[in-house]
Amino acid sequence: MTTLRVEASVLNLRQGPGKEHPVVTRLPKGLIVEQIAESTDGRWLQVRTTLQGETVTGWVSEEFVSAVQEGETPPPVTDTPPWLDKGLHEIGVKEFPGPADNPRIVEYHHATSLNASDDEVAWCSSFANWCMKQAGKTGSGSAAARSWLQWGQPLAQPRRGCVVVLKRGTNPAQGHVGFLLQNRGAILELLGGNQGNQVKIQSFPASQLLGYRWP
Repeated sequence: MTTLRVEASVLNLRQGPGKEHPVVTRLPKGLIVEQIAESTDGRWLQVRTTLQGETVTGWVSEEFVSAVQEGETPPPVTDTPPWLDKGLHEIGVKEFPGPADNPRIVEYHHATSLNASDDEVAWCSSFANWCMKQAGKTGSGSAAARSWLQWGQPLAQPRRGCVVVLKRGTNPAQGHVGFLLQNRGAILELLGGNQGNQVKIQSFPASQLLGYRWP
């Protein structure tokens, strides 16, 4: 069997060879997997690995894995804290068009004191609070992104999964909050809510940074 390493920050493991198939779970960068089959066009690989003590099998795009050479010592798997793991499973949740409201986003709002019922109310902080709650942690409790600057402890150096608070425009009351996936120097790759009206991974300039926070 061929041994492969996940190269993407987060890689979808799917039930079948194609994006139309449901996601089984998401694999963190650096995870080692075993290839057990290949799609007829070679673009998808069936793999098996152990994740959180359980054996999982599914299909991944060949674009986001690389072969581990014989004798090579693989790097440790990048740690994924529980609130980040909860958030990764929400990727794709988006606002409903028109007057309808996505009930999942309304559920995020219920994790804050604002308790909004409209998916057009800014919800990046609501999402972060919901993720923390699902992981058994206490969030900022506020729908304001900058509320996270008073939450937890400050970090001198970024850490995967840490809360990242960004400024937004010149208004000192406005901001954005998400979870760090990767620090690429001038670019911060964040998982967050209300990023393009949905939960997704997006890159932001590090020049917008206000602070890193950790529970």
